[in-house]
Amino acid sequence: MTKLVLAGTIRADIGMPLGIEILLAGKSALDAIEETIKIIEDNEDDWTVGTGGLPNLLGEVELDASIMDGTTLRAGAVASIKNYKNPISIARKVMENTPHVLLVGEGAEQFAKVMGFEQVELLTENARDMHKDFLDGKGITKKPYDTEKSFKAKERYFKSFQDMVQNAKLMDWYRDYVANNHGTVNVLAKDKDKNICCGVSTSGLSFKFPGRAGDSPIIGAGNYADSRYGAAACVGMGELVIRLSLARIAVYELSKGATVEEAAINAVKSMKDLSPDKGSVSIMVMDKEGNVTAACNWKNYYYWIATSDEPIPQKKECIFVDLALEDVDGVGYHR
Repeated sequence: MTKLVLAGTIRADIGMPLGIEILLAGKSALDAIEETIKIIEDNEDDWTVGTGGLPNLLGEVELDASIMDGTTLRAGAVASIKNYKNPISIARKVMENTPHVLLVGEGAEQFAKVMGFEQVELLTENARDMHKDFLDGKGITKKPYDTEKSFKAKERYFKSFQDMVQNAKLMDWYRDYVANNHGTVNVLAKDKDKNICCGVSTSGLSFKFPGRAGDSPIIGAGNYADSRYGAAACVGMGELVIRLSLARIAVYELSKGATVEEAAINAVKSMKDLSPDKGSVSIMVMDKEGNVTAACNWKNYYYWIATSDEPIPQKKECIFVDLALEDVDGVGYHR
């Protein structure tokens, strides 16, 4: 019997019970990925994905997503989409209902409308207030609607850039902020027919330049799937991931016979090719047998995995790759 597998990054756990249930019911990896990510996109407590995502500098929420079928190599993606939730579902419609791969901005929104998606307000009260406080330089402020848990989460979120906002010039701060802040959800799945697929969704870099799109909607960069070998998807500084086509590197490594551990580690190591430019990146990799791991260049990061043998999502540590070591050389196949 084919081993069924569903893997997701740190924010995926709330959607994974439904996703593995879908796989166990004999449905497709694409279905499992879409429904898993939709739950995450609808979680207003997550400020990095879907409804509730933090806005760009103008206070507008812009969403990106992509999905890929590893058996047909068909893919669909949307970028900088406003006013429509569940971009993962819109991306799937792009894949299945058009000859295109990527639709952006107003064109993506017009397509969503034609496909029957309803317009919604993506900017929540919490995200709006955080944006205003950010622009006003107030840092962390407690609101009447904050619970102890939500306020602690807000404190952790603001801690990473509060000093930079107050003490650095705008562009110096922005470059530093881009290198160290990110939020994306990745989901990989293998179904009963041995199809391997991947999906990515994000609201992008918080307080980003309007129109900025990272790696999430870029096939080969933010994600890539080929059922003959496996799949990979990334979290982190999208610009670095795009420049390396990082997910494609990992799948290429699998095609050469690398283990998931080797493919993930080598993909992260390839960031050395971009020195002195640097930033934070994590990559989750699944091979054709359904083995999964993840590697990143920062500590204390993890991912989730559920299988037909163990359907309750299990938390797993990412492999830490220290790029500061002198003997770490870039291994990007494009070199």
